[in-house]
Amino acid sequence: MPQSRFAALLSQHDLPPSLIYLAPVLPVVQVMWADGRNQIPERAKLQVIIQDHCRALAQLAGGMEVVTQADIDIFDRTFVAQKPNPSTLSPFFEVASELLSGRSEEGKAKNDSLYQREKLFQACLEIAATCPAEVGSGPNEMFARRIVDAERSYIEKVFELLPRAK
Repeated sequence: MPQSRFAALLSQHDLPPSLIYLAPVLPVVQVMWADGRNQIPERAKLQVIIQDHCRALAQLAGGMEVVTQADIDIFDRTFVAQKPNPSTLSPFFEVASELLSGRSEEGKAKNDSLYQREKLFQACLEIAATCPAEVGSGPNEMFARRIVDAERSYIEKVFELLPRAK
């Protein structure tokens, strides 16, 4: 069961159990770090994405705060402020992906949380496109290369989580 494995990972890294609700943010974080750096505009956009996700969770919980600002700060220090060790981030990303892929879209109320796969996919695209990877400088290069191959790889993994058309 992915929830219990995620809870075990949190415990192993001395992180609060409430961070399980931020599991859907981890694919976005993975895309952000894919090019090996964390740029200020990406970090600012990620904070907006996290706040929107937490607001949506609170709405689903009838107005109750599900993830505190202190929890968000711990998440930020652990995964965003400095590049996490890949051996730390990868297991969290894998279990978060399992958590998300196991969720059925049927019977779920529409909301703006990142548990909605389309919202998660859009968040990953937004982070990847926030800062260009390379700026085209040649006379025949019209466009900047906005998304590096590693970012694209993680976005494709998130795309696989999207529900299939029936």
